[in-house]
Amino acid sequence: MTFIPEQRLENRASVLWRQHRLEPGFDCEPLLDALSLGLLWDALSADVLGALKADEAMVILNEARLSDFQANPGLERFTVGHEVGHWLFHADDARNAALPMLEGGRTWCRDGSREPAEIQADLFASYLLVPTDRLRPLLPSPPWRGWRPVYELAETFVVSATAMIVRLERVGAAHRDDNGIPVGGPRPLPASSGQGSFRF
Repeated sequence: MTFIPEQRLENRASVLWRQHRLEPGFDCEPLLDALSLGLLWDALSADVLGALKADEAMVILNEARLSDFQANPGLERFTVGHEVGHWLFHADDARNAALPMLEGGRTWCRDGSREPAEIQADLFASYLLVPTDRLRPLLPSPPWRGWRPVYELAETFVVSATAMIVRLERVGAAHRDDNGIPVGGPRPLPASSGQGSFRF
């Protein structure tokens, strides 16, 4: 699998926003239609949220996880965005059976996978659902602390609070303290360990 710079993933998501005039919380199904992708609900194994059947241009959502998707619409949207990432960046590899997770003609997307293609698809989904240029103007003024601002932003973009705090951390707009509580701004640098510094 080819290395894909993160900036390329973000740029491709930005192009989709411009081409399709997307807005925060956009409906994913018209985007799938515009990309000539079908959507199918099917029974998949319990650890799978979705799959891409590249040779049929089909995004598959796991009907066994329907209750999870209904309880958290952001999870469904993120899964669809993830599969769109596979379609845009990995479909040729999937068709050629070059993706390591290819089984039965499907690229399976399992919870917590650290496969490079899965990480790339997750990053793409985060940029697709929460573009940096749309997020920055909505950030709360510092200082702030707690989950409320995270939930408010998550509601605006229709993503999960977990996806939003990860997105805020990646743009340096928040970090979690030692107790896991969100705090505005990047994580402070650790205090000096008392060792001398080099002078150049």
